[in-house]
Amino acid sequence: MFPIFNNGSCWIKADFHLHTQADKEFRYRGEPDRFISDYVKTLKEADIGLGVITNHNKFDVDEFKALRRAAGREGIGLLPGVELSVNDGKAGVHTLVVFADAWFINQQQTNHIQSFLTATFAGIDNFENENARSTENIVQTIRSLDRYGRDYFIVFAHVEADNGLWG
Repeated sequence: MFPIFNNGSCWIKADFHLHTQADKEFRYRGEPDRFISDYVKTLKEADIGLGVITNHNKFDVDEFKALRRAAGREGIGLLPGVELSVNDGKAGVHTLVVFADAWFINQQQTNHIQSFLTATFAGIDNFENENARSTENIVQTIRSLDRYGRDYFIVFAHVEADNGLWG
C-alpha cells in the first residue's frame, strides 16, 4: 500500500486529524469539482506523507475512496477514520478512531464503520455534529469496536481542551 516502506522504515510527516467537506464543520471555498485535487495539493504542500480522514461522527466511504486514489497518485497514504464524540467527561471526549480497510472493504461491500456509528449513536438525531455525544463511554466504545473483530486503533484528540481526555 505504501511503497515508501518497501526498503524498511523511513520518516514521514503524518496528520491523524483531517476533516473534509463531508464534515459539517469543514469549509471549502473553492470550485466543487476541484475539491479532491485541491485537498491533495494542500496535503502535498504541507509535506504530509500519511493522513487519516477523521470527520466528526461520520465516514463518507465514497469521498474517502476518491481522496485515497488521488492522494495515492501523489505518494500520500490515507487511512479511514472518524472523530468520535464519546459520552464521557464534562464535554465529551473527542476520540480519533483509525480503521483498517476491512471495516469497509469486503465481499459484501458492507460499511462496518457506518454500522458502528449508527449503533453507538442509537436514538440520537443529527449525530454528525461535532458536539453530539455517543451513547457509550470510552470503555463501552472500545468493547463495541472489539465486537466487530477488525483492526483499529484510537488516538485522543486535543487532550487539553474541554472535549479532550484531560478535560
